[in-house]
Amino acid sequence: MSSLHQVPVVGRRALVVVIGLAVTVALVVVFSGALTRSTDTASRAEAARAEVLARQLELEETQAEQEHIKSRAAILWQARVNGWGEPGETRFALPDDAPEPPPITPIGPPDAAEPLAPFDAWMELLFGA
Repeated sequence: MSSLHQVPVVGRRALVVVIGLAVTVALVVVFSGALTRSTDTASRAEAARAEVLARQLELEETQAEQEHIKSRAAILWQARVNGWGEPGETRFALPDDAPEPPPITPIGPPDAAEPLAPFDAWMELLFGA
């Protein structure tokens, strides 16, 4: 006789339940791993999209800057910075013996003390000295 006929019906049902649970657990493990990989892939794809968008914005800014640098206004400005101008323009520069400009009055209360050196500020904060 076969071995299945020797196992009682309750034992067969228990065996079917155990095998069913094992298959269910295996399926859950396999699909949870796939779901985790899918979630990781989705988050990496979103990070890649954000990086691409940032690079596209950077590229557009660079192209706009290049177009500005090529413009006549930018070229003339740079020429004036270097001391070149258009014909008939008078160069402006202060003479070497020009007086110093007046000192700038700092904003704030007139009795404000000089700021402490970083080490002294820490010592005052820590020890109240």
